Amino acid sequence: MVILEPSIKRDSYRVNAPELFSKTYPEARTRFLDGALAAGFDVSSEALPIAGPEGEELAMDFAVGGSGDADSALVVISGTHGPEGYTGSACQLGFLKSPELQAAYESHRVVLVHAHNPFGFAWMRRTTEGNVDLNRNYVDFSASLRGNPEYDRLHHAFVPADLDDAEAKQELADYREQNGPVAYMAAMLGGQRSHADGLFYGDTKATWSQEKMVSGLQKHLAQQKRVVVIDIHTGLGPYGVPYLVHGYPKTDPRFGVMAEVFGEVMRSTAVQEEFDEDLPVDPEGPIVLAMDWVLPGKETFAYVIEYGTYPPDEVLGAHIADNWLHAHGELNSDQGKAIKAELRRVMYPEFDDWKTMIWDEAVDALKKSARVLSY
Repeated sequence: MVILEPSIKRDSYRVNAPELFSKTYPEARTRFLDGALAAGFDVSSEALPIAGPEGEELAMDFAVGGSGDADSALVVISGTHGPEGYTGSACQLGFLKSPELQAAYESHRVVLVHAHNPFGFAWMRRTTEGNVDLNRNYVDFSASLRGNPEYDRLHHAFVPADLDDAEAKQELADYREQNGPVAYMAAMLGGQRSHADGLFYGDTKATWSQEKMVSGLQKHLAQQKRVVVIDIHTGLGPYGVPYLVHGYPKTDPRFGVMAEVFGEVMRSTAVQEEFDEDLPVDPEGPIVLAMDWVLPGKETFAYVIEYGTYPPDEVLGAHIADNWLHAHGELNSDQGKAIKAELRRVMYPEFDDWKTMIWDEAVDALKKSARVLSY
């Protein structure tokens, strides 16, 4: 096999990284749409029938470039988890502003999906308008779904009526001490479908976002045989450091391709020995694990880029507080505004060094993804 890599110096991919990042969802959307049209991409939008905080339209936008009958395609998704959309949107805008990156994909189709979860992007929520975590929603709902009895046991402590409930905090601390941090994280993060007001809720039916994503990808990738899908996230790992993660077991030929092209930076959730306690959970329902049925008959290589921000206790604490706010609090209160500000802080570090690290790593991932398409 021959791996082709565009002969373009890394510096030629450079844009002023901090300038790619926006302050609000409307700004990010406008810049994305303008950038897509300026780059010659076709744009189509699916409007969510709910307005944003300032009454603005919320939508999942598809920017599509390249030949419809190309053999292969790149898909880049932003905003699966709302506040993480700022980072994904910046990477998509950087691609649109880089003629060199576009040249690396000139023989491929490119689909950029902006704001997978437009409600969460605009309202600063991990979850959708129905409190659904989209990375727990991509499952076959006609089949038997996995339960999470440990979450059920702890739900009242994860979502207490009083955010500062000392007994609830002690119960969670006791559970963690008795069962270990891996079991605690699995109970919290593994996903659950029993408590619609709870953490990491996956729902028992497909969301609006899932339906629009599936129909959009199937429409725009009708002719392609090989597809690389990148879903961009933040919040896991050290400041500015990327985790690249897929879900292929070692017996899947795609595992070997990803290992050869990306090296040790790429890991698999299906190979638990590749992880320590930094990523102990195998959740049910991430979009990248669903691509074989989202795009049937195609060879898909789907992975997540997780950009690190702050320590896990800060990140998870912000999500717990935000979930409590929407279940029991007052959004426009001083406490509500402080909770939203903290969630934004831990998911979107607004510092030039972090933004530059993110863009540099995005360029590297995009270059290597082009190699996968040519493998």
